[in-house]
Amino acid sequence: MIREESPFRLLVEGLDDQHSVLHLMARHGCDWNDESFPLPHILSTGSIDRLLESLAVSLKTFDRIGVLVDADESPANRWAQLRDRAQRAGVQIPATPEPDGTIVSGPIPGSRIGFWMMPDNAAPGTLESFLGRLVPADDPTWSWAGETVQEARRLGARCKEIDHPKSRLHTWLAWQERPGIPFGIALQAQVFRHDTEDALRFVAWFKRLFVAT
Repeated sequence: MIREESPFRLLVEGLDDQHSVLHLMARHGCDWNDESFPLPHILSTGSIDRLLESLAVSLKTFDRIGVLVDADESPANRWAQLRDRAQRAGVQIPATPEPDGTIVSGPIPGSRIGFWMMPDNAAPGTLESFLGRLVPADDPTWSWAGETVQEARRLGARCKEIDHPKSRLHTWLAWQERPGIPFGIALQAQVFRHDTEDALRFVAWFKRLFVAT
């Protein structure tokens, strides 16, 4: 699943992002063990700062490259950071992200560059916000997980309001048959759905970027 020799790269902030993408795409038919299949090496950079630092060089290096980041509290600020790094590499991207994921031509002839901001290219949030949208809609404990986090904060828990999606998701995962399993394993085990509207939009962006000829 490493694919370090691939001419394609997907840059992500951390290992949770890496394994979530691996297992979500595997559920959509991507065989990471088939080296003849055109899939990227998913590189965990370790942090948003390291990803941004390496971006200008990376955009000029690979035939196809994807950039997956969290929007965090300000999608506009995060997008401005990405545009600035892209411009340093001679790559022009739109003033605002495309709702279904942005894909533009790269500086290498025939190359493609794609950008996706978690959760949906528009709203504030993170990978956890995206995965929260993959929780089965008929699971009554999902609402309870949110209420539990709010009650914990009322009782003095130190988790911040901005981190509510993270706290809620980890609380919900703690109640599964295998409590607290990592995100990627939860996707593999079908604890999360893979066919929600949000999941399908991301999958379509990924395949347009890396799989389409």
